[in-house]
Formats: sequence, structure tokens, C-alpha cells
Amino acid sequence: MIEINLLTPHRSKKIKRKVEIQSQLIIVVVVCVITLVICGLVWSQLNEKVTVLQSEASGLSSELDQLKMKVAEVKNYERDKKVVQERIKVIDQLRKNQSVPVHLLDEISKSLPSRAWIVSLSEQRGKIELSGKAITNNEIVEFIDNLKRSSFFKNVQILESRRGSEGEIPIYSFRLKGLILS
Repeated sequence: MIEINLLTPHRSKKIKRKVEIQSQLIIVVVVCVITLVICGLVWSQLNEKVTVLQSEASGLSSELDQLKMKVAEVKNYERDKKVVQERIKVIDQLRKNQSVPVHLLDEISKSLPSRAWIVSLSEQRGKIELSGKAITNNEIVEFIDNLKRSSFFKNVQILESRRGSEGEIPIYSFRLKGLILS
């Protein structure tokens, strides 16, 4: 088909230019609308991600608070455990030390000759000091030898031995020291 342009050439350029401007405007508007839609979608997705991350952060924060409480409980349990262990240690030491005086007196009574006796006995931190009397000096020597043979005593030494009398009976007074092995 043949087209004939009846418009003047000047008017034809104006219309062409108008159409070009309109088409460019339409393209610009379409591009702007598409850009705005894309920006809106991206903003919506980012906003949704921010909301999700904020809810996760608050959940993790509450979980962290719970874990901190549990850590505090564990620390309290450990502190209480140490206190209980120290008390048990003290009780065990007391039980151990409770048998020492009984064993000490038993060993001394086994080692003591029949004609010797104890006047005083003291024990401090594993060191023992005792004083006694005997009829003869040989009984004092026998007592010291018996204590040295005992597995309960160590480093038994005589500090003093004196001859005296009680009434008309000659008596020897003595003092000993040594260490207790417990």
C-alpha cells in the first residue's frame, strides 16, 4: 500500500518529534515504574530479612540469658561442692585423729613394764612427751627399748632420769620424748 503524506514537511517533523518524545517519556515512565517496583520488592525482602534476624536475635538473646543462669548455677554447685569436699576432708582428718589417742595409749600400755608407771603424757602435732616413774633403772631402759621397737613411735629419747625416793622406797623418775607415726 502506498502512503501519501499530505502534511507539510515541517508539521510532519513536529509530529514525529512529538511521537518520539512521547515514546521516550513512556519508556522513561515504564523504566521508573519498573525500577520502583523492583526497589519495593527488594526493600520488602530486606525488611522481611531484618524482621527475621531481629526475631532470631531476640531468641538468641533469651537463650543466652538462660545459659548465663545455668552457668551461674554450675558455678554455685562447684563452689558448694568445694565447701562440701573441704568439710568431708576435715571430718576424715578428725576421724583419723580420733583413733590416734586410743592407739597411742594402747601402744604405751603394751610397752610399759609391770613395775613402771606414767605420771604425765602430752602430745602435740605428732610429738610426744611423757614422764613417769619406775622401781629400777632397768625398767626405764626396757620401756624405751619397747617403744623403739613399736611401729607407732620414732626417735624415742630419754631427756632425764633421776633417782629419788617415796617414803623409804627408792624410785627413778624419768622423762622421754619421741615422734608418733600415724
